[in-house]
Parts: sequence; structure tokens; C-alpha cells
Amino acid sequence: MNQFRETPKPKSITHGKAGVFATSEAEVSQGPGCATPALTLRAAWTRFRRAERQFSSSIWGDVLGAISLAIIFGGLLYAPLLWPH
Repeated sequence: MNQFRETPKPKSITHGKAGVFATSEAEVSQGPGCATPALTLRAAWTRFRRAERQFSSSIWGDVLGAISLAIIFGGLLYAPLLWPH
């Protein structure tokens, strides 16, 4: 009864991946012992996004936001004093 067997599934499915670094193993050739630039960049970007999410959800993200707003509002308040009349 071959008609009732499951069809084999590929080992890597790229559905749902989008963006610049969305590649499959067929598109990126790997040499022995060397990481490809696309995979290295994707790993670095993933690590950066994870750190950014952790920082944003902590109190330090709020502190940095408040400091940034104070600098912007201070600059807007005192900028007319620096312009020549």
C-alpha cells in the first residue's frame, strides 16, 4: 500500500523566513571548517536582537530612553540661544 505512506519531509524547511539573511543550505555553500558570511551575519543579528529585547524590557532601557528625551528636549529648548539674531 504505497499510496498511504507519508511523503518524506525535507530536513530544512525555509518557510516563514524572510528578510535579507533568509537563506537555505542549498543557497549557501560551506567549506570544511569555515563559516559562511551569511550565516555568521545572521547569527550576529539574532544575538544583537536578543540582547536588544532584554535591554528594552529592563529598567536600563527606560533609563536610557529618559536620558535621550532629556537631551532632545534640552537641545530644543536651548537651540534658539545658539542661533545668531
